[in-house]
Order: sequence, then structure tokens, then C-alpha cells
Amino acid sequence: MTKTERCRKACACHATTLNCCQSVLCAFSDLLGMDEDACCAVGSGFGAGVRYGGICGVVSAAVIVLGILYPHTPLNGMEGKLRTTAQVTEYEKRFIERFGTLECRNLRDQTGVRGTDTCAALGTETACDTYIVSATELLCDMLEEIQQEEKR
Repeated sequence: MTKTERCRKACACHATTLNCCQSVLCAFSDLLGMDEDACCAVGSGFGAGVRYGGICGVVSAAVIVLGILYPHTPLNGMEGKLRTTAQVTEYEKRFIERFGTLECRNLRDQTGVRGTDTCAALGTETACDTYIVSATELLCDMLEEIQQEEKR
């Protein structure tokens, strides 16, 4: 699936009443080895910043995707923990660079939000759709970079 297809899917999922986290998770269901119902179940409690305006659901979804694809487990020990920490920190840094915060309560209050290039191509209309598409695009870019690094 292309980056644009993932972004389109995430936006379409949000249009069906799924929360932001569920929408992004569903866009990566094929990579996660999960069906969309399982993605919806995992992400169901993360909407609206875990219902109190905390970390945005799109960021939570990205952290879940990174954790499933590149987990820290007892088998990979400290190396796995350091890798996961570095990936999550890098994703959060990229999101903050673009939007200034990770917190849903602050993101919802922003005006004139400038999304990623794919937002313009898809014509996102709401702030949440802009965050959903942007988060998906940022994660796609990061996953591609990780795969390229692994090939070296």
C-alpha cells in the first residue's frame, strides 16, 4: 500500500466515526498483521487524548505501530528497549516540529494548521483529519527510513 493510500484509508476510517487512533491503526492493519476490528479494539480508548486531552490519538497510534513492528521484548533486552525508545522519541520530535505539541487539547485549539503534503493532495478539511493524514504520512516516512537502515 502506498503512503497516499494509507493516508486516504486513515481519513476514510475517521469519516466512519472511528477515533483518531483507530483510524491511523486501521491504515497500518496489513503491516500489523491485524484485521481492522482488532485495530479498532486496540485504539478504542485512545480517542480525544485518552479522553482527557492528553497525548493525541494519532501519536498514540504511531507509538503502537512502532511497538508492534519493532518491539522491546525479553529476548531483545536492552537493545530492543533502546531501539524502541529512539524510534518513539524520533516520531514525537517530528510531530512536535510540525505541530508544536503532542497534546490533543492544544492541537484542537490550533488554527491555521498546516499539514503535510499529502493533506493538500487529499484536501483534508478538519483539523483532526489533518493530524490523522499528517501522522500517517510521518509514520510512513519513518518506517521507510527504518527499513532502509536495516538493509545496510
